[in-house]
Amino acid sequence: MKVALAAAFAVSALLAAPVQAAPWAAAGDARLRTDVELLRAHGFILGPVNAWPLPWAQIDRGLARAEAAGPQPPHIAAAIRRVAALSAHHSGRSTYMARLSATSDATLVRGFERVARNQGEASVSAAHDLGALFISWGATWQSDGTTRQRATRDGNGVSPDPSHAALKLGNWALYGGWVETYWGPGHDGSMIFSTSARPFPKVGFRRLEPFTIDAPVLRWLGPVSFDAFVGMADEKREFDNPAIIGMRFAFQPTPWFEIGLNRGLMLCGRNRPCDVKTIGRALVGVGDADNTGTADEPGNQLAGFDMSYRRPIGTSGHVLELTFDTTAEDADNILIEQFARQIGVSVTGPVGEDGALIDAGVEYVDSQAAKFLGRLMGGDTWPGSTYNNFLYTDGWTYGGRPIGHSLDGDARAITLHAALTDTRNRRWHLAARHIDLNINGDQRFRISKSRERIGHFEAGVNWPSRHGDIRLEARLQHNAPDTLDRDPTWVQGEIGWVTRF
Repeated sequence: MKVALAAAFAVSALLAAPVQAAPWAAAGDARLRTDVELLRAHGFILGPVNAWPLPWAQIDRGLARAEAAGPQPPHIAAAIRRVAALSAHHSGRSTYMARLSATSDATLVRGFERVARNQGEASVSAAHDLGALFISWGATWQSDGTTRQRATRDGNGVSPDPSHAALKLGNWALYGGWVETYWGPGHDGSMIFSTSARPFPKVGFRRLEPFTIDAPVLRWLGPVSFDAFVGMADEKREFDNPAIIGMRFAFQPTPWFEIGLNRGLMLCGRNRPCDVKTIGRALVGVGDADNTGTADEPGNQLAGFDMSYRRPIGTSGHVLELTFDTTAEDADNILIEQFARQIGVSVTGPVGEDGALIDAGVEYVDSQAAKFLGRLMGGDTWPGSTYNNFLYTDGWTYGGRPIGHSLDGDARAITLHAALTDTRNRRWHLAARHIDLNINGDQRFRISKSRERIGHFEAGVNWPSRHGDIRLEARLQHNAPDTLDRDPTWVQGEIGWVTRF
């Protein structure tokens, strides 16, 4: 895998030709995501937007449509200005970024918004547009973890993220490096690939701007997008350095409805078979061919889909959003049956008449494997299945943290959230969560070895200034992971700063 990454960078350098700007907007900016989803709901941005990083080509096309449409209501016009300002920055020939974060303790829940994974974190990077070749290079340092949270203790120190290179080949990009991946419409986490763990090195290719398949029936899919990568969990595990494969095909069959189909695989690694036959069985296994229940099984596999429905409601300019995300473990039969799920509903729209924007809603996650509708229909459950595997016993993790939802498997949580972006582009946010962590006390899970019922509250602000964005957050948490005989109360604070130039 390391050889493949080096080869991808070398090929990119040799094939460079003229192109514009950064290839995509990175995951982690909740204000940008809210603005993009608002413009998508109003028909300016076309195509799937539930997977990040999101290509700037798709976003910029939407900005052009908005400009051609003429004057917009104040809250939409403000969103257009914010997105356009970020697009203009990332279109520079060379750009630079510095980020610092400090917290009394890492937050238990990691959603879409970028927060510190440990008590201290620092990142610097530079990006260069070299024609068809785009290069970002830099490093991120993460401090040691604490005894209070076992999931913070591994995978720390210096990492090359966010270093990567992307080569534009028409409307496609070949890329390699440390790219954060967040697939799914959820705001409080994602079921198959999230930013809970640090990014691992990968090579892949993806569509930059959605396209329509001009063929009978398939054209009904509407704008489609595709992303596929092969990465490596470059660390000591039960089988060192296993490969991680991700594939996503997403489409927009109606102006307001979006569907994404996802696959995730963990296979190969030291002392594991990694020949063409093994990989082929994992990718296109028919029936039980890839689920033998023996050491001959190719690897750990997940599959799932997500959906979102966003449309304006009434005449006020508000947008209703309904989301659903599910991922399933491989099962010993033809039909997939062991589902974990996440569902949400929210409303986004204007506050007053000067351009302020509010986004508020509720989100529920249940990561215990069950029949598709889970306990709603009294179906079977499979405790301990989600994110675990009998061969790859470290589970669906990297650096000791879940690659999927940050609360790991066998967890339930309901979140009430609200965020207000005011007329000075400050984003004020609140969230209240009730979390039931590791509901069966399964010792294989990483976040907590014991069942814990936790109350989690947070409030904060992202405050733009002349010298960068300042992020302040306060958190109150009742009970904590691995505290079976006590119920501690934690008060946490976090401060962050990011500047781009």
